Amino acid sequence: MARFELAAALRTKRAIALVAIYLVVSLFGMNSTITVLGKMEDQLAGILHVETVEGKSGVVSAALWKSRPFQKIAHSVVGDSLVYDDIVGRHPAELIYAWMVFLCVPFLSILASCRRVADDVSSGAAKFVLLRVTRLQWTVGKFLGQSFLILSGLILGALGAWCVAAFRLSGADIPALLPAMILWSFKAWFLSLAWLGVALGISHLSTSGSKAQTLSLGLLVAFAIAPRVLKLYADTVVGAKLQVLKMLFPSVMEDALWRASPGPVAAGAVWLLAIGLMWLSFGHLIFTRRDVR
Repeated sequence: MARFELAAALRTKRAIALVAIYLVVSLFGMNSTITVLGKMEDQLAGILHVETVEGKSGVVSAALWKSRPFQKIAHSVVGDSLVYDDIVGRHPAELIYAWMVFLCVPFLSILASCRRVADDVSSGAAKFVLLRVTRLQWTVGKFLGQSFLILSGLILGALGAWCVAAFRLSGADIPALLPAMILWSFKAWFLSLAWLGVALGISHLSTSGSKAQTLSLGLLVAFAIAPRVLKLYADTVVGAKLQVLKMLFPSVMEDALWRASPGPVAAGAVWLLAIGLMWLSFGHLIFTRRDVR
């Protein structure tokens, strides 16, 4: 069922377009950021007394990241001391890609999968498939097939971003950026599993792909705002009791994926998978009571 879903997704222009758009965003984002860093280098080369390479960027930006004033600024932006300790000293291009992939993954996951179930039910394709498999198998197959599609898009984006970095940047550590970017893609993939569960869970509730997409994007915005609202009221009696609800939102676990230690990353990945399966199960339970004929 997962292979069937992956093949069906690849046959649709929508899936191919989304993967292509993500690849373009990765290429354009990396290239634009390196251009900005290059302009910074022109101003900072004299101050830092670092020799630049003509036509290349990256030497000064790496030195800038290692400078004490810049590290203090970065520490205040990151906030979490454990996360900062794990990312300090890493190549700026690697961190740029990590930030970019974590930013794009929720949108990629939602847009790639939010219409899959609703469209199949609306077109009548679901009733033919459900003659051969159970509804649970169909739901799990949808989840696995879409997850493999998203993973392939993330890996392709990492390869594209690295090619841009290798062409634009200088330094002996450029080859090491490729495995680092692929690792960040795998970490972001676990974040995508949570959003994938949300999107597919919502898609099980509707027979209209447009309605499922609108509701999924609405939840994306709501899930981004809700943890911040809960944090604002954390000092109140009611707010303190509601803090446990933050664990239901995928964005809360992003800090765990930024860690370098396997323990926190594994814990965050397992919890994100659990969040995705929870929302998927919610949609599936309602779907089992619906007539798709």
